[in-house]
Amino acid sequence: MAVMSKEAKDLFASVKTVVFATARPDAQPNACIVGMKRVIDDETIYLSDQFFKKTLANVCENPKVAVVFWGEEGAYQIHGTARYVDEGPEFEEQKAYADELFAKMGMPIQAKGGSFVHVDAVYSSKAGPTAGEQLA
Repeated sequence: MAVMSKEAKDLFASVKTVVFATARPDAQPNACIVGMKRVIDDETIYLSDQFFKKTLANVCENPKVAVVFWGEEGAYQIHGTARYVDEGPEFEEQKAYADELFAKMGMPIQAKGGSFVHVDAVYSSKAGPTAGEQLA
């Protein structure tokens, strides 16, 4: 069980975008930029789907993913297991959150699904001697 530190959660919540990396079962990689995201708890993040295409196909076939984010306070890479949702109470709660934020930005975009990512490991991505070290 890996747990994100308060620092990692705070940075994840504060950055505008994260990179969501997936791979097909044949190992062909894909990375996309996600701006609508949320920390659910110490072991889970949520990435909202408005435009996933290759990403959605990859998550459905191979749930092992990575999420990278960085800012003034540090840099992290999360390795995790994704679970895609597009219906049910769990999804409706996240959809309401994302749709409200889009409306406040004046953007006519709505969430069509999303990935709950269970955190399997957390790594430092900050430049320096600890780069690449597993933190959790």
